[in-house]
Amino acid sequence: MIRRSLPAIALLAFLFPLVAFARQPVEVSIFDRTAGRELPVYRHAGERYVAGEPGHEYEIRIRNQGGGRVLAVTSVDGVNVITGRTAAPDQSGYVLDAYGIVEIDGWRKSLDEVAAFYFTSLPDSYAARTGRPDNVGVIGVAAFRERVRYRWMRERESAAVPDAAGTVAE
Repeated sequence: MIRRSLPAIALLAFLFPLVAFARQPVEVSIFDRTAGRELPVYRHAGERYVAGEPGHEYEIRIRNQGGGRVLAVTSVDGVNVITGRTAAPDQSGYVLDAYGIVEIDGWRKSLDEVAAFYFTSLPDSYAARTGRPDNVGVIGVAAFRERVRYRWMRERESAAVPDAAGTVAE
């Protein structure tokens, strides 16, 4: 729930920790579900912003732009969208297959139920009501590429496994 007063502004924080990418591994967009349109992204001072309408529901769309799987740890207002915990990059996220997309329309309450994201004022925000108002208005996505283990590495490792007698084949 991104909460700001008129006009509602959300800062998109795209974080790509641990790995330097030649291009971003994911593309993130915000879709206004009430108006039925993707929100334009505005850039200012190195940051990205979207302007939302108070009361409108929205969803976060994350598209994997690469040929490998990606983990997208996503937060809204500083709250992880899956766990509800204060956001950190080492938390649960969505796994996107190669060139896959996920549409996140709210915080997970269960496998079948979500609490919708909507633009509102700061005091009405979920984060502020739970005592975490510091990152209200921020959508964060930390994207991690899957570590690829090459076949020759797996074969070499399996050859180093001791047999029943405790000897290692070389």
